[in-house]
Amino acid sequence: MKLLSLHIDGFGKFKNKDLQFSDNMNIIYGYNEAGKSTIFMFIKAMFYGLERAKGRASKSDTWTKFKPWGNGDIYGGNLRFLYHEKAYRIERDFTKTATTPFNIVNETDGKNVENPAVFLKEALCGLTETAYSNTVSISQLKSATDAKMVVELKNYIANMNTTGNMSLNITKASEFLKEKKKAFVASLNPDAAKTYNQNLTEIRALEKKIASPEFSSHLKTLKEADAITDKRIIELNSQRESLIESIASKRQHLSDLGFTDKRNIISLQNELNRGYNDYLSAYETEKKSISKTYSAVFLILAIVSVILAIYIFKSGKNNVFTTTTGISFQFAMVLFMIIGLASLIFASYIYTVHNKDNRHLTELKVNLIALMARVGSFDSITEDNIHRANKTLNSKLVIFDEMAADIAKSEALNEDIENLRAKKAAYASGIDAKKQNEWELEKLMEKLAHMKEDNASLKNVILENDKIRFEIDAIDLAMETLKNLSETIKNSFGLYLNKDASELIEGITGGVYDSISIDENFNVFLNTPSRLVPIEQASSGTMDQVYLALRIAAGRLMQGRAKELPFIFDDSFVNYDSIRLRAALLWIANNVPEQIIVFSCHMREAQLMTATMQDFNLIEL
Repeated sequence: MKLLSLHIDGFGKFKNKDLQFSDNMNIIYGYNEAGKSTIFMFIKAMFYGLERAKGRASKSDTWTKFKPWGNGDIYGGNLRFLYHEKAYRIERDFTKTATTPFNIVNETDGKNVENPAVFLKEALCGLTETAYSNTVSISQLKSATDAKMVVELKNYIANMNTTGNMSLNITKASEFLKEKKKAFVASLNPDAAKTYNQNLTEIRALEKKIASPEFSSHLKTLKEADAITDKRIIELNSQRESLIESIASKRQHLSDLGFTDKRNIISLQNELNRGYNDYLSAYETEKKSISKTYSAVFLILAIVSVILAIYIFKSGKNNVFTTTTGISFQFAMVLFMIIGLASLIFASYIYTVHNKDNRHLTELKVNLIALMARVGSFDSITEDNIHRANKTLNSKLVIFDEMAADIAKSEALNEDIENLRAKKAAYASGIDAKKQNEWELEKLMEKLAHMKEDNASLKNVILENDKIRFEIDAIDLAMETLKNLSETIKNSFGLYLNKDASELIEGITGGVYDSISIDENFNVFLNTPSRLVPIEQASSGTMDQVYLALRIAAGRLMQGRAKELPFIFDDSFVNYDSIRLRAALLWIANNVPEQIIVFSCHMREAQLMTATMQDFNLIEL
């Protein structure tokens, strides 16, 4: 994978920010607070999303920390990368109301990637967020590897040793098996078999006693009749409950429509039909009205009179009208002004009368629509809709009739149930009147039934116990296998990293150290001719160099020894002096084939690359 570019719509301090990356070394320079760590975090967020906490923790979670500074800004962006000779674009929208928060576009083929989460995991070589943050992504002043990474590496190595599958997790598997065994042991009933055998002996003794002539009676017949009565009462109760539900449903339906009895519906029908007839009558009257025509005529006459008055006024005494008719100038002015004013008054009066009739029609229409809305949804006042409304109301009348029939059936069922209960009480009285031996027989039969039920349950428990013990044995075997595997890990854990990390440390330190050793707890030692030196005893610069080599080795290991993902450094060389920086940076530039992205608050990395004539891409924030 190689990063091509990124675009930030809104993330932290950045808005509409674009960066372009080259294939090899990229140095991103910016002074403190320029936003290097924000860009660093944006790349990670494009890969793994943002942490969203709940409650009080949400005030300081990652999502809140990098929320755009401007109110209402878009929260997200995209990251373009090259993978298997094709260009892809990760798009994320971190806003809470995002309809498509995560998507990947195959730009080469011009289509969206199906199952983008699965594809991105594959493109990231299966690295979890923890593995990513502890290998290929090295955050500010944090070259060391945290405890979570130790666990991931152990599981990775163990799983690759045994199954060839890096997605398994031995630690989680062990914890899961322990919890499973604990649950199985808790569900065992160790006394089930003993109790079952004791009950079986007593059951046989009871059956023998009940079969003796001493308890021969017609108690069985009475109990059977009582059971039949019980069954019939249950059936009738079920029918009654169904009727009650039906009545309640119909009553609720009618109540929701505002109908408490049939009179409401009949009243609404009459009001609806009367309102429709009134509406039709008013509508026909309004159609025949010529008020608007008269109003228009008088309005035109008023306008013409005013125009002539204005004409006479402007033309003076020599106007065509007065000279032709012989009427005086003043009389002509007054005449046309009176005609115009009178025409305007008549037009206004006629228009007012027309509006009054029109308002009456509108009121009838509004009232009729309101009545129709009580029945159902109608888009207009038509004869067909009025017919449908009447039909709907008639159907509600039918529901009232059906409800009345259901109520009658329910009352009849109540009477039948009461009769059956009286019969059941008679059976109970007959049973109570039996001789003492019959009462004892009933108790013995009840006890026998309970014991048989208990033994049936115990038999299932015994069978379940056998299954549980089989599962416990299987878990014990699995846990023993995992224990043996854990011992193997302790003896071989460091071998997977020692070789690669040692080769890297020799190049990064310029040959000052040529090998390191790593134990199963991820403790690191420097190999010297005389002894193994714990990394904690070295200088901070040396420690950073060692952990840098270890991260590169671990990153490649977690990728299946591939060299695909870019290495990203956020001010990771801050503790390096000029000699160490030169050795490490030049070695990385010439020996690490992966894409390199270095964030720095100093220009010395760029200056060193320029002075040594190395090819690199400088990005200034």
